[in-house]
Amino acid sequence: MKKLILLVLPFIIASCDNKGFTIEGTITEQLDSTYAYLMNDKEEFLDSCLISKGKFTFSDTISDQKVYLVHMGSQRTVVFVENGSNIKINATESPIKPTDNGGLNDKYNTILDSIAKQAAAMREKENKLYEANMTPDSIRNFKKGEYDKLYAYYRAEISTNKDNQIGAVIFGMTARVLYPTLEQIDSMCNEVKYAKDNAIVQSLREELLIKDKTKEGKPFTNFGGLSETGKLVKLSDFVGKDNYVLVDFWASWCGPCKAEMPNLVKLHNKYKDKGLTVLGVNISDTEAQFKGTLKLQGIEYPQIHIPAHVKENGATLYNVKSIPHIMLIAPDGTILKRGLRGEEMMKYIDEIMNEKK
Repeated sequence: MKKLILLVLPFIIASCDNKGFTIEGTITEQLDSTYAYLMNDKEEFLDSCLISKGKFTFSDTISDQKVYLVHMGSQRTVVFVENGSNIKINATESPIKPTDNGGLNDKYNTILDSIAKQAAAMREKENKLYEANMTPDSIRNFKKGEYDKLYAYYRAEISTNKDNQIGAVIFGMTARVLYPTLEQIDSMCNEVKYAKDNAIVQSLREELLIKDKTKEGKPFTNFGGLSETGKLVKLSDFVGKDNYVLVDFWASWCGPCKAEMPNLVKLHNKYKDKGLTVLGVNISDTEAQFKGTLKLQGIEYPQIHIPAHVKENGATLYNVKSIPHIMLIAPDGTILKRGLRGEEMMKYIDEIMNEKK
């Protein structure tokens, strides 16, 4: 019996430490008999609750502060959860502002209200400058000064809340602008307690790692897909063959992509036997869309087709955020130039090929 008591006692103590939380929601009764969903900040499912008479409730125990998302029909809101918190959500109001008697949610609402007021005041002042016919330089300098003030406010709130989830969330919201390098991200993750686990921060950090790995001067990263005839083909089938490879990421729905294709056709015809391979990388298209565009544009240079259902593709491996995205790879596999377009691309390729002679 003594052994049993000793085994049970730690469990009782641990249970007392995890006080848990409650989320009580109010929403229009039109959503009765549908479900509210509780998810983490990575949009992963945690729990569901049937909405009845315009009400729903979530409750659970947690070991530490969390950031959750509550989905209700087409609406959703961020919720900060900590031990002992009793959170109220009134989804009949817009914007939705979860409250918790002075807890993290109320603090976050105060910060958002302050940001909204600062932004509104900035717009009002800017409109007055336009009405006064101020010079573009004057307006630009004004906006820079106002944004600097707003950014200083963000930094101050991150610092004030560095030991709770609010600091991590604001850091995630602003990191792309205020902390744009991998070194800055990692430094802030060491300062802001929950930043390393924040979904936005993790995504941005992964993006920056990929960007660094595939920047100019780095060796190419290999990927594969299907050729025009449906055979498996890889980027390495073209790179390292004593040729420069001009890689074009494109899709059939992309107008600028198709506008760039005549330039690529010219380069293909001009240099295909002189040490340049033009290679198309088609993303997010069906086979019919892919082949139809090739025929319509009169494209004869080789292709790597990555079907629409494939999420991890060459574009994600190279952190391509918009298309067309054209890059040049040297014969030794080094990425020489990214973001080539139009006349600048034509001139650059001519210079490279003239040096090759």
